Amino acid sequence: MVLVVILLLTIGGTFSYAKPECGTLESDYASCVEKDKADRLFQNCCKMYAPEGCLPLCEYVTDEVTSRSLIIEVLKSKKCSLKHLSTVLFCASQNQDNRKCCEHLKLADPTLGVGKRCLRFCDPSGEGIGALSKSDLTCIYNFNIPLYCGMASIREY
Repeated sequence: MVLVVILLLTIGGTFSYAKPECGTLESDYASCVEKDKADRLFQNCCKMYAPEGCLPLCEYVTDEVTSRSLIIEVLKSKKCSLKHLSTVLFCASQNQDNRKCCEHLKLADPTLGVGKRCLRFCDPSGEGIGALSKSDLTCIYNFNIPLYCGMASIREY
């Protein structure tokens, strides 16, 4: 009889192992929405606020090498200047503070040598990015992290 009760409770879900909630530390900040939907949201924001030359940056490219190549290519084209980077990051973050995610992904790691400076890239509407300096090259080099965390912050679309 005890075995039957345990079996029924297990089948009923009492002992189920719930999948961690997306967009949280427990899920390693896994995205809650499909990439194409997130990209549409990102693009729509950029179309309203960023210059046309910056639109190639308005996609959640979370692969480190691909993201780095893309930002270098766009900046070299001179169609999107560094001063518009805060607008792109604002759209990527969807006006959310993603610093916890960025810290989790080591954007404030001491080995980067810039302290917590790059975390402002993960909260552009709150902290603001302000003027960029040579120290920010490290942040730009890790552009994929604010993008990853921005996509993780989108709960529904």
